[in-house]
Amino acid sequence: MNHYRVGIIGCGRISRFHVNGYRRVPQVAVVAGAEPEPTIRAGFGQEFGISALYADYREMLAEEPLDIVSICTWPPLHAEMVCAAAEAGVKAIICEKPMAVNLQEADRMLAACERSGTLLLVSHQRRFHPCYRTARDLVAGGEIGELVQVHGICMGDLLTDGTHNIDLLRFYAGDLPIKWVFGQIDVGEVKYRYGHLTERGAIVHFEFASGVRGLMELGSAAPRAYQKAYLQGTKGLIEVGGDGDPRLKVLRPGQDEPLMIEPSADSPFSPFQFEVEALLQSLAEGVEHPLAGKQARANLEVLIAAFESARRRTVVELPIAVTDHPLEKMIEQLPIAPEIEGERRKLRLGV
Repeated sequence: MNHYRVGIIGCGRISRFHVNGYRRVPQVAVVAGAEPEPTIRAGFGQEFGISALYADYREMLAEEPLDIVSICTWPPLHAEMVCAAAEAGVKAIICEKPMAVNLQEADRMLAACERSGTLLLVSHQRRFHPCYRTARDLVAGGEIGELVQVHGICMGDLLTDGTHNIDLLRFYAGDLPIKWVFGQIDVGEVKYRYGHLTERGAIVHFEFASGVRGLMELGSAAPRAYQKAYLQGTKGLIEVGGDGDPRLKVLRPGQDEPLMIEPSADSPFSPFQFEVEALLQSLAEGVEHPLAGKQARANLEVLIAAFESARRRTVVELPIAVTDHPLEKMIEQLPIAPEIEGERRKLRLGV
């Protein structure tokens, strides 16, 4: 049995899911962590019994013989850290979502990992959650006939939360290419969140190469739900309850009552565990991982296209040549609220 040494970059809240996912896989051991904030770094080490702690992630990469690195930092830092980990020679990287804040950075990450032979994953772990996976399997098995439309509902903003939403909608539709995107963005309030600009809400319409239509409602344009979805087929409808209600409702013509399915995970860490187990299989057998970097890049392209469509007020066909973040151009004359997650972190730390 191979044993893999893991280092964590960024030891905040989301790193707990990564570490607990790793800990459910016997072949893996988390041995080091890097975090610039001393209080967070010390708490992480105490909680998980890790003594190899670093303020500078580059020092950790230089000092520790790591096989796998998890990058649990804010999105604007992802490209720099993925490239550094790849150059350090690690076998695999699990990067938090969204992959990056623009396509230029995403392409840098993919190129660096291709040069080093590093497997790059982006943690859209809901693909491994029984609720969403069962919904995908029902669609693929023809339970509602031919898929016609996928409709996702998600509170939050496009990059932070919509990245999960578009990933799931693509998952349900078999990861087929998307032809065009038509988006509208609510810039009534623009603020920094996790180090990048965010909008107040969005509506995104798109079409897959198969002809299946897609719709996303986010933030101010969405009902109060998180990763809820309606999957319409020629012979029925699947309602995916989302994170707050992980049940599936299957409706077919002629049925008196909908079929209710209640798949459940044994732990909130199970999807991360399954992600890691699939990673080890990819390393051992060379099979493609469901969360491979190219999938995350496809997600990001749709989100960037939505911003660009709103900026240009027209349908945007894919692939796109836009390499920056269109929201930066859209709000040049608008007031911007300060970083909200930084204030929340200060409150948690009591500083």
